[in-house]
Amino acid sequence: MAPEQKQIIAILQANGGEATKSQVVKEIGRNYYCNGEKHVGQRLSRMVNAGLLTRVKPGVFKIGKGTKSKPSTII
Repeated sequence: MAPEQKQIIAILQANGGEATKSQVVKEIGRNYYCNGEKHVGQRLSRMVNAGLLTRVKPGVFKIGKGTKSKPSTII
């Protein structure tokens, strides 16, 4: 797990397992030189795709189960 992912998981754990995108941007968005909101949003989306987070509704995330939400298909 990347250091940024560990930070995001820690933020969610500190907020009872659920946080909004704006809360995460406030905490780690300053680490990016330009457009931190975009970079944090992309990181959150990748974490959802990997199963580390679950999107409750747009902009709200909770800690996932650690497995991919969509099974891959073999063609």
